[in-house]
Amino acid sequence: MEFIKELRKENNLLDLLSTACDVEILPNFKAPENESKHLTYNIPGTTFARTGSGSEYILLEDGSVGFWGSEGTCGRIADSLHDFFEFVILCPYWQDYLCEEVYRDRKKLGKFAKENFENLKESFKTDNFDLSDAQKKLADYFGIEKKTDVADILLRFYSCAKREPRFIQTYTENDGSSHSGMGSLFDR
Repeated sequence: MEFIKELRKENNLLDLLSTACDVEILPNFKAPENESKHLTYNIPGTTFARTGSGSEYILLEDGSVGFWGSEGTCGRIADSLHDFFEFVILCPYWQDYLCEEVYRDRKKLGKFAKENFENLKESFKTDNFDLSDAQKKLADYFGIEKKTDVADILLRFYSCAKREPRFIQTYTENDGSSHSGMGSLFDR
């Protein structure tokens, strides 16, 4: 939590993280979204960041990082804050990496990741934004080794997303009925 508090003082870095990775660090920690007390989670945590669409990144009580999507997705994405920042910086806009089939073959996964990054980098060029330069600046600040092959990072993400206990949300309707997610961002 101290690391997040220090990070909040770095306005230029926060802007870069938001643009390059779609991670907006909140000015204060807050309780996770509860949709007017209809939504609960099986693992307590504190929201520290969000995406531009309002989805939340939640530091869970076990030190891992969970994700609650504004479209109802929920799951664990990293085993620690360090792993979280490594993941979102080296695999920006990480939702584009949720194609489970490619995770079965490390070589295919590496190729898939490289193509995703190149496509994203190309899309940023229209706004005169150098994604590679932004990624380097962020990696330097966070002490993350810049890698061209991120397959190992993605495999760690996949393992974290699938491990037990999963981070699960339960939505309770006004009539008392409820439904829960699967707890993995790959199970949609």
